[in-house]
Amino acid sequence: MTKDFNRFYLSKMFMGATMLLTSVGVASADPANPGIEVPVTDVLIVSPQQARKTVTGTVEDAMGPIAGANIVEKGTTNGTITDMDGKFTLDVAPNAILVVSFIGYTEQQVPVGNQTSFTIQIKEDSQALDEVVVVGYGTQKKVNLTGSVSSVDFADQALSRPITNVSNALAGLSAGVQVMQSSGQPGSDGSKIRIRGVGTLNNQDPLVLIDGVEGAMDLVNPQDIESISVLKDAASSSIYGSRAANGVVLITTKKGKAGKLSVSYSGRISYAQPTNLIDQVTDYADYMEWLNESFENIGQPNHFAQSTIDLWREKSKDPNGLNEHGVPNYIAYPNTDWQDALFGHGLINDHNVSVNGGTEKLRILMSAGYLDNPGLVDQTGIRKYSLRANIEADVTKWLTVGTRTFASQEDKDAGNFDNANNFLRQTTPGLYPEWNGQYGYPEAPEESATANSILAFLNAQDGKKQKTNFNTTLYSRISPIKGLSWDFNLNYKRYWEDNQTWTNPYEKVKFSDGTIMSPATEPSEMSTYFYNRADYSYTLQNILRYNITLNKDHDLGALLGYEEYYYKRDTRSANKKGLIDSSIHTPGSATEMVSVGGGAFDRASRSFFGRINYAYKSRYLFEANLRHDGNARYHRDYRWGTFPSFSAAWRISEESFMLNTKNWLDNLKLRVSYGSVGNNGGDDVGEYEYQSTYGGSKYPFGGKLISGLASTSIANSMLSWETSKMTNVGIDLNALNNRLSFTMDAFVKNTTGILFTPSIYLTAGNKGAPRKNIAEMTTKGVELSLGWKDRIEEVSYSISGNFSYTPNKIKKYKGELVAGYDENGEWKSNIGDVASSTSAVNPVIEDRIMKEYYVRNPYKGSGKGYAADGVNGGPTDGMIRTESDMEWMKAMIDAGHTFMPNKTISKDKIWYGDYIYADANGDGIYGGSDDKEFQGVSSDPKYNFGLQMSAAWRGFDISMNWAGAAGFKLYWGASTGYNSPTTRVGVALGTDIANDHYFYNPENPSDPRTNLYAQYGRLVNGESGYQNVETSSLYLFNGNYLKLKNLTFGYTLPAHISKKIFTDNLRVYVSIENVFNITKYPGQDPELGAYPEYTSLRQFAFGANISF
Repeated sequence: MTKDFNRFYLSKMFMGATMLLTSVGVASADPANPGIEVPVTDVLIVSPQQARKTVTGTVEDAMGPIAGANIVEKGTTNGTITDMDGKFTLDVAPNAILVVSFIGYTEQQVPVGNQTSFTIQIKEDSQALDEVVVVGYGTQKKVNLTGSVSSVDFADQALSRPITNVSNALAGLSAGVQVMQSSGQPGSDGSKIRIRGVGTLNNQDPLVLIDGVEGAMDLVNPQDIESISVLKDAASSSIYGSRAANGVVLITTKKGKAGKLSVSYSGRISYAQPTNLIDQVTDYADYMEWLNESFENIGQPNHFAQSTIDLWREKSKDPNGLNEHGVPNYIAYPNTDWQDALFGHGLINDHNVSVNGGTEKLRILMSAGYLDNPGLVDQTGIRKYSLRANIEADVTKWLTVGTRTFASQEDKDAGNFDNANNFLRQTTPGLYPEWNGQYGYPEAPEESATANSILAFLNAQDGKKQKTNFNTTLYSRISPIKGLSWDFNLNYKRYWEDNQTWTNPYEKVKFSDGTIMSPATEPSEMSTYFYNRADYSYTLQNILRYNITLNKDHDLGALLGYEEYYYKRDTRSANKKGLIDSSIHTPGSATEMVSVGGGAFDRASRSFFGRINYAYKSRYLFEANLRHDGNARYHRDYRWGTFPSFSAAWRISEESFMLNTKNWLDNLKLRVSYGSVGNNGGDDVGEYEYQSTYGGSKYPFGGKLISGLASTSIANSMLSWETSKMTNVGIDLNALNNRLSFTMDAFVKNTTGILFTPSIYLTAGNKGAPRKNIAEMTTKGVELSLGWKDRIEEVSYSISGNFSYTPNKIKKYKGELVAGYDENGEWKSNIGDVASSTSAVNPVIEDRIMKEYYVRNPYKGSGKGYAADGVNGGPTDGMIRTESDMEWMKAMIDAGHTFMPNKTISKDKIWYGDYIYADANGDGIYGGSDDKEFQGVSSDPKYNFGLQMSAAWRGFDISMNWAGAAGFKLYWGASTGYNSPTTRVGVALGTDIANDHYFYNPENPSDPRTNLYAQYGRLVNGESGYQNVETSSLYLFNGNYLKLKNLTFGYTLPAHISKKIFTDNLRVYVSIENVFNITKYPGQDPELGAYPEYTSLRQFAFGANISF
């Protein structure tokens, strides 16, 4: 097949010239450079006097000639590029070697010898098949994997995205991996990661291993990471045994590489703003009118005087005018937007420097990082410093030693955001936040004194918080004979946390006249608090590996290992009151002890593990894993568990009957696996629960309650592991010269012996129930990944997407739920015996989705009235909107039906604009305790998906990453100030509620406020006891979302320009993180959860990557 060379000529010439200049730059490296150089022994230095010869040729691939290919005489700067016909001419030394390269193709080296004419065939790079993936205790070619493993080239993510931690950057990148951020607060802004959904009632976090040692993902500097592998099925993760039931994340940090010392800088400055905030009414006059309406609706007089409302409206017209005390109107008569007052903007600095290089015998990587993230809220920022040294040396041909050492320190501001956020709805627009260093107080005479100054809560404490980590691994590798190696690893970790906070005194002032309404706290009432935590752990590993190839067709590998782990934590805390002076806040300067605490625990484990791999002609693949784990958390008779797995794969594309597909099919592999993994419950399970332990307890003595110790738990010596058994079937496909890639996995996971603490009768006294292995659940799922990468003329591009479906069900818990009428016509239900809670909106119940919502539903009728349709003739959506709806309800009550919770019709009970609830069990009581219904959904997404796209042209590049989740709902219960039509003096009012709430006055149907078909119910004063605040599916909201997580534009300078400014590579970029969110969720952000939190950050970053 002949290519259209005119069409491709310019693009290939440009790419070829770029690669030629790069090659020339490398070949002309200054030998006097003081950096460490790799000794080069095979480079031929051509003397000017040496005889030259002219060679010609053509470079082509399977499709025809290649224009713009690079031809360089090895070891020199002498080179050229092919023309539009793929031809070249070059004068070289007689004994030269031609190095032929082109983007997307494997480099070829061709000796000249006696030839003068060449036809050089180059092949497309089969990187997709040769890619090496990190797996448990080793690496494998991706094409030879038998388990379900996905990998992320994280180095590319870290270079371009303004990410402040690792976990957030994984969203949308891998099928079956759900990543959801829970907060945007600096230092607490990591994401919750779930691999293949939820499979236990306890800790569901995956095992995270950093260079083979367990650790916290977000402690690692993102710039230090080379790659991330996710082990999803039992076959790939069972080598980690009792810790692998929730999947395994393997993080590999960068290593030193032999060669000239190179220095790299990666830095960015990001402007951060809130992604989404919940709007609240900020016009105080409007707020007062709506508060009056809520009083009117329940038959009570107005709370705010009309004169106060009118005065506020008048003063708002001249905000910069001064009152009689010289105070501006916008302060004396405020209209405060508290969301805007609390959440501001921030400027994030992230800078990293690394040094990489060495010789063939000594390889070094050192890096340093600095992150300054002030956050969006004052006094909530962090400053983080990190250092890393990865050093490896070949002492002899058979002995390699090295270290991987990492340290970090995080300094965190002491602002009390949790307190401020908690009270964010419990304030009004009628007080000014802060002026002249003082905090505001309600200005209107009718306003409640409990309307809070949110910034006062934020700054009510001062102090310092610091976290320090030190982590070092010393390792060696002995390779006495070919194929045999012994690895020894010793890791030691320390963690320190030092927190000290103290009262920060402040005044609350009525700014309109300067009256101090709340004086600053006296030193005698001020307190100081400290908390210290110190952890240490060690991990010891011995690993033997042996690999051999027999008769060229049989590849055999074996691994044996031993691992030992120990961890201990100590904590101390104290709270003292009565300071001498507000500026002196050491514990020793306080006079009265309020509380003192502290504790310690340790954990230990030992493990033996092994693996066997066999491959025949890389066509038939087999792997078996076995791990035997012992954990001190359990009694000696039950602490050991054995976890095997088996997997096999068939590379169908390598069969002889597939020969005629070789021109388009690169790889087709079928995978099957089965295995068993364990779960020790993580931090949800205590270390000593198999014993009856002592705890603090009160007892009466001498007419007083005295503190003492007592046995507070019932022992269960038979406590043991949770066990998950997983079956997985998968297909891998690469086609069209690896442009197209496709992976599909289907799996079934059954977890038994789930650790659970049942309720016990009060006759047990103060003893807690023993934890037991009694629950079971199953998760089934499908994962799909599809990718395409190609080049059109000068444009290279790629697109990939992934999708997963992971529903779950509780198979065994406390017994089957039985509800119905008995033979006497009485409703009977055993839900109190079989549910984890009778009051929770999402109890755990056997044979249901884990934590499926179980709430009342609004009544839904035909709207035809009682005479026409009886009990079915009520309001269509459950809200009493019209007089016809009210007549229906009166008729129903007359007929003996009851409407809970308020039963009777009146303004302060059930009225126009109120919801009524369905009679699910048909007993004539609408919205009764037995009318809760399963909703078929939980807060865990059933569907997760991601989409990545990128393109590059002439040094310019663009990329984007989408991530989303669906099939879940969030219960955001009635919250005055946010989503509830209830009001309270001194509490905010949500804008959505204010602008679209029901109003109808039957005594004045023409009232201009009438709104019969509003989304929300009528305004009522009082936060509880009304129809519209009942726990029901009215507050169950669709949480589905699709986010454009990142959009990046970059430009890389051509190599010849970079050299002129003394750099090897220079790339600049603009990147936006959390670009926008497509969702119907009415709250803050469904990814963060149901209730308002520290909102996630939208960042606009400018960055540069420079290497020297």
